[in-house]
Amino acid sequence: MMETLVCASTNLFRIYIIHKFILIFLGDARPDRKKEILAAGVFFFTNTGFYLLFHLPWINVLCNLLGIGSMVALYTKSFRTNLFVTSSIYIVNMACDTITVLFIGYNQGQKVSLTHNVITVFLILICELISEKIISYRRNIDTVESLLLVLAPFSSMAVLLFMVYERRQADYELVIISLGLMFINFIVFYLYNMLLKAFSRKYEHELLKQWVQIYSNQLHTLLESEARVKNLRHDMKHHLNELKLLAAKNDLRAVQDYLDDMQDYLENPEEIVSSGNLEIDSILNYMLQTAKRELRSVHSKIQLPEEMAHSFDITVILGNLLENAIEAARQTEEKYLRAAIQFTKGVLKIEIENSFHGLLQVQKDSKNGALRLETSKDDKGKHGIGLNSVRKIVEKYDGMMDVCPHGSRFTVKLILYMAEGSANFDKNIAQF
Repeated sequence: MMETLVCASTNLFRIYIIHKFILIFLGDARPDRKKEILAAGVFFFTNTGFYLLFHLPWINVLCNLLGIGSMVALYTKSFRTNLFVTSSIYIVNMACDTITVLFIGYNQGQKVSLTHNVITVFLILICELISEKIISYRRNIDTVESLLLVLAPFSSMAVLLFMVYERRQADYELVIISLGLMFINFIVFYLYNMLLKAFSRKYEHELLKQWVQIYSNQLHTLLESEARVKNLRHDMKHHLNELKLLAAKNDLRAVQDYLDDMQDYLENPEEIVSSGNLEIDSILNYMLQTAKRELRSVHSKIQLPEEMAHSFDITVILGNLLENAIEAARQTEEKYLRAAIQFTKGVLKIEIENSFHGLLQVQKDSKNGALRLETSKDDKGKHGIGLNSVRKIVEKYDGMMDVCPHGSRFTVKLILYMAEGSANFDKNIAQF
């Protein structure tokens, strides 16, 4: 009975870790949840049953390979990808099993203790956490520091190893302690994942609220501009008659002044940017209108073509840089902001300058040793994501980012090379 309980518990926890391993490689895919549960359930009952009934290594290997492969198949239709992911996960499992047996000591023909199975699961979990961190680092993805979670399974494994060598407890007591530690680890990681999802949903909700405000503001701006054009069109007959009278008098100065008045009437003061690109115009109008309301001196020079498509990355950059610049300028007496954006021949140039209080938080980049500006806001989790998103987009396009604090002014200059075309503009967007 005890063997069945331990085997089932360790196998269930191991399948949970295998699922996390699959997400490391193929986490962008979103398979049907019911199919996931069904595949994992079939894998669990088949593998556990065959292990308890036959105790044959080749059956165990076959069940594991088929079970892992069936779970991976839900995420990808590529046989080559399936083979690579399945083999990688099984090799990790097999290596951890081998290390456990060799480390503790094993004689041929000797029955492996139940505690060894628990230690193997802890080893697999440690490998999964390290792999997750390595893959996230290589993909340049910012995640919550999960590497510290290695301490949980590592400490549990150390406790079990100590008790195995000391041999002060009876076998059944050791097994109960092993199951307890494994259950605690499962709860820790389950709660960790739940908190991570809750944090992501909260961030996405706040981001969605901001974009609703941005698009609502842009809609109001467009409706205001349309109303002005409609009013001018309605009175066009009267305007033309007035222009004819002035022209008949040969009063060119008066004609020019009248045309200037018509142009001034058509210009909507809220429509600061009108390139024709809805996404970029929306974020720029929203941010610059906010700046004009809250700052004393705001200057902008925007030259963007209407045909720029897939502008997600640009809006992320502009939104975060302008938000940071407005926040910094708001805290100064000068309250100054200048934004210059230009796109020519596949090169996007962005320069944001603002007044600031002169205090900076700088951190050394672990990759290249470069100094990187860190947010000074209280909500570092939320705003840190934004700053890192800008840095990643610059790196994605092999661009350059120059941060220039000088006196009471702070300037950020960006150059992005997008000559390969807009088709690749949102490539690897899922990494953010």
